[in-house]
Amino acid sequence: MKKQELYDAWKEKNRQVTTSESFVDNVMEQTHQYEQKKRETSFNMRWLVELISAHPTAQAALVAVGAMAGFIRVVFIILVILSKGDING
Repeated sequence: MKKQELYDAWKEKNRQVTTSESFVDNVMEQTHQYEQKKRETSFNMRWLVELISAHPTAQAALVAVGAMAGFIRVVFIILVILSKGDING
C-alpha cells in the first residue's frame, strides 16, 4: 500500500468517531476557564512594560542599569580568572 492509501484508510477509520452534542461547548468552556486561570495566576508585568514603553527616560534608565550590570559581570569574571592564577602559582 502506498502512504496515501494508508493515510486515507486511517482518516476514514477515525472519521467514524462520535461525540456528544455538547462536546464543542464543553471544550470552549474549558478553554475559557483555562485562559481565565492563566491570567489570574501569571505574574502580570504589563504595567511595567507599558511604563517603560511610554517614557524615554525609563528606557534610558533600563539601558543604563543593564550596561552597569554587564560591566560588573565582566569585572567579576576578570577578577575570578586572575585570582585562579594566584592559587595555582
